[in-house]
Amino acid sequence: MNTFLTALEKHKYYFLAIPGVVSIGIGLKTVQGKRTRVLSLVMGVKKKRSRITLTRAQVIPRFLDNLPTDVVEVGKISFQGFALPWIAENPPDNQDNANFRKTRVRPAQPGVSIGHYKTTAGTMGAVVRGRFPGGLAILSNNHILANGTDGRDGRATTGDPILQPGPFDGGSDKDVIARLAGFVPYKWVSVKDYKNGKKPPANFVDAALAVPVEPNMVKRNILGLGTISGYTEAVPGMPVVKSGRSTGITSGHITAIHNTLSLEDEDRAFIFEDQIATTPMSDNGDSGSLILTPDRQAVGLLFAGSDRITYAAPIGRVLRELNVSI
Repeated sequence: MNTFLTALEKHKYYFLAIPGVVSIGIGLKTVQGKRTRVLSLVMGVKKKRSRITLTRAQVIPRFLDNLPTDVVEVGKISFQGFALPWIAENPPDNQDNANFRKTRVRPAQPGVSIGHYKTTAGTMGAVVRGRFPGGLAILSNNHILANGTDGRDGRATTGDPILQPGPFDGGSDKDVIARLAGFVPYKWVSVKDYKNGKKPPANFVDAALAVPVEPNMVKRNILGLGTISGYTEAVPGMPVVKSGRSTGITSGHITAIHNTLSLEDEDRAFIFEDQIATTPMSDNGDSGSLILTPDRQAVGLLFAGSDRITYAAPIGRVLRELNVSI
């Protein structure tokens, strides 16, 4: 693994500068749609193109520093907290469906709709422990609980109301469940500057906390999955599951780790480093979901993706950054 990490650190920004390349990480090579046991440098591209249509500078070599590479089509990567009306609006007829997850739930539990009063809706990821009134806090993304703030832009302020369900799902000032308690600020540059070659500072997590108005307004069990048993590090090929606001309970496996990815939101460009990639298991509105192993060990905090891939921040890093525990 160390040789792959060295090569990744050496080459990642060179390849991210190639038009159409959006991520690079370490995972198991896929051949004709089947996962192999071959560890590779995995390049994510918006759309695969024939090598004969590429310039020499755009071609990704089959080997890099004598290490195999793999090119996977991942589509356009975006934050998955801004639910749109035409997405995930056909839920099945059971309590663990999208309709139930979008309603006012008391006590609220991870897996249901939540959001800062200025956002649309995302997912309540977990209830964590820390030095807060009542000892508990809600964990989700910055762009869900703190409106995607960098801490200086006025998008959010500590103490802001958090609604359950989120505003897009009908949440109003009558549905305040918590107050914004803390967040990891976003780092970014303008899309214009990014396209002119300016590199954004690296982000490592998309995370924020909100303290419930009353501790008994939340419970720790994840909707449809149960109690978290601890946390662990991601490994390529590891099976995972999540419970989210839009797509409910979905499963997949980890495809790559230590990913560096670029994405754009509004007029801002972001770089996220050391992220986990999984098979597609999320949609808009699922941001903030906790990704777990089948035995309910937390692995990552979901924040972005496309219809072909899902990205999450390693949960260990999230907990350290926010100084909380599961």
